[in-house]
Amino acid sequence: MGQTRLESLSDEQREKLDLFARLLIEHNERLNLTRIIEPEEIKTKHFEDSLAPLEMLIDYQNNTDRLPSLADIGSGGGFPGLVLAAVLPEWHIVSIEATGKKADFQQLVVEELQLMNTEVINDRAETLSQEPEYRETFDFALNRAVGTVSLVAEITGGLVRRGGYFLSYKGPKVDNELKTGAEALKLMGFARPEQIPYETSGEEAADLRILRAKKIKSTPRKYPREFKYIKKRHLGM
Repeated sequence: MGQTRLESLSDEQREKLDLFARLLIEHNERLNLTRIIEPEEIKTKHFEDSLAPLEMLIDYQNNTDRLPSLADIGSGGGFPGLVLAAVLPEWHIVSIEATGKKADFQQLVVEELQLMNTEVINDRAETLSQEPEYRETFDFALNRAVGTVSLVAEITGGLVRRGGYFLSYKGPKVDNELKTGAEALKLMGFARPEQIPYETSGEEAADLRILRAKKIKSTPRKYPREFKYIKKRHLGM
């Protein structure tokens, strides 16, 4: 593996992520943000992993005349949204987290890292995507370690504009998830998804992939449903 994504960042960007790591370690015991607390593991398993779609996002930015926007769904301790916000200052980043203490930690990170391009919202994505301010407005909606493709397709789909993209960080289990997940994405207005492999510099080899699907039709107004119905029966099943 050549230069890692972290190594390709500027000194200022790496300094921001170093501060992020210190804040994560400092507040983790009280807030239970992550099981990964060793500095080197934070770099590989959180930061490098979060940066997996960086090249495609930069390419998108370079080929649009609009202010690009991205929503991170169920972002927990701020991954991947706040990591991407630290290295993509010309993007509008919205980090959506339903758990109040995690959203509060993210707001602290935003203030300490001076992420002027970032908004943290303590709410559920399926609720926000029914509001006119957010409905089908984002160029990208991301999710990492949130749920199956079928679940996150419905939670996420209503936030993405036509021509925008759904991105999901996945491992080898995605092949089984796509048996129903591909149909769920189709119902939400997306084209057939593609899998983009990626790797990090950690010692453990892993079959990591970004699942990407382009929005080609508007999401029907009846979606997303309330979470209790989404959880009871996923789309495509």
